[in-house]
Amino acid sequence: MTVAERLRAVTPFRDDQTFAAAHRNASAGLLLAALFLVCPSGSASSSQAEGLAPPLATVADPGPAPDLQLTHLAGGLFELDELEGKVVLVNFWATWCPPCRKEMPALQRLSARLDTEPFVVLGVNVGEDPERIADFLQSLPVPLGFPILLDRGGDASRDWAVRVVPTTWVVDRGGRKVLRAVGEVDFDSPELIQQLQTLIDATPNGDGTSGPAHY
Repeated sequence: MTVAERLRAVTPFRDDQTFAAAHRNASAGLLLAALFLVCPSGSASSSQAEGLAPPLATVADPGPAPDLQLTHLAGGLFELDELEGKVVLVNFWATWCPPCRKEMPALQRLSARLDTEPFVVLGVNVGEDPERIADFLQSLPVPLGFPILLDRGGDASRDWAVRVVPTTWVVDRGGRKVLRAVGEVDFDSPELIQQLQTLIDATPNGDGTSGPAHY
């Protein structure tokens, strides 16, 4: 079975353009992105007002965030442990995914809005080469001020249970995965910002959880 036939058999591509992009990635050896990371045509769960995903869903049984050691697009190795004590929003994305592309400016606005808080946005690109990513970033109306990390082999995506791009996880100040969204998210949403602010205002407890901040 050819790569194209395998893609058609296992992946519900919504149109020929999306299929063609995935096929190019598969032909380049990016099988993770091509075979099981499907870019949704819309949001994972639409709100009545905006047609976008509602605020991030609460994880029923929060657990420790998996290790995240990836190369930074700008060079050097990034480790999640460097952000201990901060709220971290991890967005898994790809340039061939229209909702992912649409989210980028809003993620930058969110990052800038909470710039003075113990909060960090991380963009984890799945399975693409640095040149392709850099070309896309140069096309954005504003430069990104948050790190772009490279998950070229897909190990981080598997560890973080990512099956769809975009997928977003939020790690609290105690290092636990506590919020999640699959599909496009409105990162300008006041409700979402309040969710994050609640986590920011909490302080890590000694047992790895977070509770209300005490001063």
